[in-house]
Amino acid sequence: MAFMTSLLNKIPLSRWPLLLAGGSLAVLLGAWGFQYIGLYEPCALCFDQRDIHKLVILLGALTGGLLFLKPSLDRFAPWLILPVSAVLLYSAWFAGWHAGIEWGWWPGPETCTAGGVLLATGNPLDALEAGLHPAMCDEASWRLLGISMAGYNALISAAMAGVSIFVAITGLKK
Repeated sequence: MAFMTSLLNKIPLSRWPLLLAGGSLAVLLGAWGFQYIGLYEPCALCFDQRDIHKLVILLGALTGGLLFLKPSLDRFAPWLILPVSAVLLYSAWFAGWHAGIEWGWWPGPETCTAGGVLLATGNPLDALEAGLHPAMCDEASWRLLGISMAGYNALISAAMAGVSIFVAITGLKK
């Protein structure tokens, strides 16, 4: 807690939405790096997780930009951080749900675990002949220390949500 309090004193409350947007941008860049450099094909749920981070970037940039351009609105900063926190909480839940599907703890959507992507191309035989092998949501393509990319996304999103909620509550108390 002392570390967070000293961090709050160094970083103005009005800049936190931009920091949260930057955190989600880093997660998104990491995902793109795995896809385009590491050649790990994302599944449908991975793309959904990226969309959630894009929403965090949009909300963080809009609210952070507003607070930057209108310093008179700084008193509303804690209230503007909370919607970004809510999206981050949803991101943590969604990524955790995906990680649970990968571990087989609960079933995933049929369209992502039973070749549904092949069916979406029209004729599944054409897709197979073309060599399409879509990533399945119930198969982790990469793990580090037993944790998949969805698992790390859940942990990072939860940490960002926790920090942002702490920052907002501390700002409301001032």
